[in-house]
Amino acid sequence: MLWKIALLVLFVSCSSTKESRLASSPNLVFTITDGISHPESVLFSKNDNAIFVSNIPSGNPVEVMPVGNISKYTTTGKVIAAPWVKGLRAPKGMALVGNELYVSDVDQVVKIDVRNAKVLQAIKIPGAKFLNDVAADKSGNVYISDMMTDTIHVWNKDGVKVWKKSPELRSPNGLFVNGNEQLLIASWGQPIADNFTTKNPGTLMTIPVANPAEKLHEEATLPGNLDGISEDNKGTLWISDWMNGNIYAVQRNGTVQKKMNLRQGTADLFYSKELNLLFVPQMYESKVMAFKVE
Repeated sequence: MLWKIALLVLFVSCSSTKESRLASSPNLVFTITDGISHPESVLFSKNDNAIFVSNIPSGNPVEVMPVGNISKYTTTGKVIAAPWVKGLRAPKGMALVGNELYVSDVDQVVKIDVRNAKVLQAIKIPGAKFLNDVAADKSGNVYISDMMTDTIHVWNKDGVKVWKKSPELRSPNGLFVNGNEQLLIASWGQPIADNFTTKNPGTLMTIPVANPAEKLHEEATLPGNLDGISEDNKGTLWISDWMNGNIYAVQRNGTVQKKMNLRQGTADLFYSKELNLLFVPQMYESKVMAFKVE
């Protein structure tokens, strides 16, 4: 398919030797490169006091061979295990529920026992084309976005099913469940061209996790193709624009500020409230950057 070809070109065509460019002056605390290969997502586990990174070594986001992995690091970016869990294909978004790590992997969702570094289950989702981000609510329901089918799935005690499917999702990418049990959705935008650009940019939307039938509420329109979304200790949302390399801060009142400009391939970022650090995967440069941000 053309979109598969376009994605592959996007993932492997940029040089990793050029330094990232910053539009502002955030404090870069450390950079992780050991064991990192085309990182898509990063997550900090308070219980394990460790950083997890999903890697796509082939650079192909729809990889069919089991070459992908998850790597594990200390709070200062030192390797604990790289790889930590192998046998995935093109792992992307991650979410923790207790001691279980849920990871999207092209058309399946993988559940990993964190304490034993063991894959417990891999569920293939019928009709899935490009599973992307993963988020969990306080009840342990796990939400998974499929950017190419305008669908959000849910995995709970009843198994995996479609939670919401609508063109209004506008290619849903990043997911985050806030303290009010609302699902926040960072969309890529539509229509998606062969080179993965869009005529209309992504939008930040919310919907109650208790009522997927409710109309989506648009919170803020951002000028880009949105990827990761996370929240800091002040309630500010941090959102990445994969295509343009921008990182935005969205305040509680809806004010949007562009805080950084990195390289294309700025993927599924994560803010650790425990470490007060913003972790940013740079897919093209095969590194994860940890920032102190205001």
